[in-house]
Amino acid sequence: MRLLVTRPSGDAEATAARLAALGHEALVAPMLERVLLSMPELGERPVAIALTSANALAGIEASPESRHWRNLPVFSVGGRTAAAARAAGYTDIRSAEGDSADLVRLIARDLSPDAGTILYPAATERAGHVDAALAAAGYRVHLAEVYSMQPAARLPDEVAGALRQGGLDGVLLYSHRTAATLVRLADEAGLGAALAAVRAFAISGAVVAGLPFERVILAAAPNEEALFAALESGDGTSAAGNR
Repeated sequence: MRLLVTRPSGDAEATAARLAALGHEALVAPMLERVLLSMPELGERPVAIALTSANALAGIEASPESRHWRNLPVFSVGGRTAAAARAAGYTDIRSAEGDSADLVRLIARDLSPDAGTILYPAATERAGHVDAALAAAGYRVHLAEVYSMQPAARLPDEVAGALRQGGLDGVLLYSHRTAATLVRLADEAGLGAALAAVRAFAISGAVVAGLPFERVILAAAPNEEALFAALESGDGTSAAGNR
């Protein structure tokens, strides 16, 4: 299949490589690009780090303070983020293998609310509410906005051409903001109807909620492994008619 990958640079290429290994052709067109922001001073040493993405890790790694945190427990939302933390030198990594709610449950299982402050590096625009959920459970959380995701200005010519020619078999979608950006840019290029007819493979229903994809296949769990399983088997949870 010829599949559109819309993830940010870095993640997109890794996903494209996995697709190629399975015999698929990947068209890479990041809809959002990361811009790192200055890490604010914490004023105290955190007792743990909660990570929802490798981008968040990159944000704290830009701070000189991070070299003192390698032995802290790192609670990761999933395997790819955990692998990035391991590659950066962190030694105590615990992966929720799910979404932000699973991450909060993992922290609640392994860490006492009175242990100290949890560092939660995140984007300026966030879909989840990890900090609020942890605070509601009695944890002290330091939210540090360490990066921003800026939307692409236009639909790449290669993607526009593929849509005009009916040359896409599917699009892989990992976040609602990415999916919404793709829809907006396709509409602006006069290709909204063509995009709507392309099969959307999404890691969750929230990713495509309210968007005009006519054929949606959902992963059984909110992670890339489940998404690839749905892609290969074709028997993921199906949804249609999001208009």
